[in-house]
Amino acid sequence: MRFDLVIFDMDGTLTVDVLDFDTLRAQLGLAERQPVLEWIAALPEPTRSEKWRILHHHESQAAESVPLRPGVGDMLASLKSQGVTTALLSRNSRQSVETVMSRHQLSFDVVVSRDEPPIKPDPQSILQIMRYCSATAARTLMVGDYIFDLDAARGAGVASALLVEPHAHLPPFAVHASYIIRNMGDVPMLLRDPERFVCRTGLGGAAMHSVVKG
Repeated sequence: MRFDLVIFDMDGTLTVDVLDFDTLRAQLGLAERQPVLEWIAALPEPTRSEKWRILHHHESQAAESVPLRPGVGDMLASLKSQGVTTALLSRNSRQSVETVMSRHQLSFDVVVSRDEPPIKPDPQSILQIMRYCSATAARTLMVGDYIFDLDAARGAGVASALLVEPHAHLPPFAVHASYIIRNMGDVPMLLRDPERFVCRTGLGGAAMHSVVKG
């Protein structure tokens, strides 16, 4: 196997992304398309606490209903049967992460939420997981669906796999990914034959995500 440690994003990667960021941003009063967490953290009190409550409400509702992507359970079972260490790294709250894990009976060797800063795209979030797992950069893979996942991986010096919907064009930030996968069932195959999934150049027809994720 090419990698000993695989770190997964949650929203949009292991799960189908159901959080309506446009509605969330409207309720927060955030007009600019900028990262929600960083925007809230920079606000003065008591406004900051009020905005955190709004965000938590939306996240909690999503966690109670969000479905897993097809093949996630079998994929994780395959990795664990082969001795691969798995970690979950999410910008979501610990409570929401645990809700999703409990509902879908998911388990990981390490779980890191935004309640254990620093958060993605800060590479320290990945480096801390690597230290805990005694993993090397050369044997670590970050799997996600957004630029924050790729930026964190690049900063930590680890490989990244970008999940792109089966029939979707590659987004412009895909050039920063080491590999491209089209479904979660690709992950075990990537670990055995990474060359098959290497990100190639030439992103004709690419389009940016329509929202800035939280």
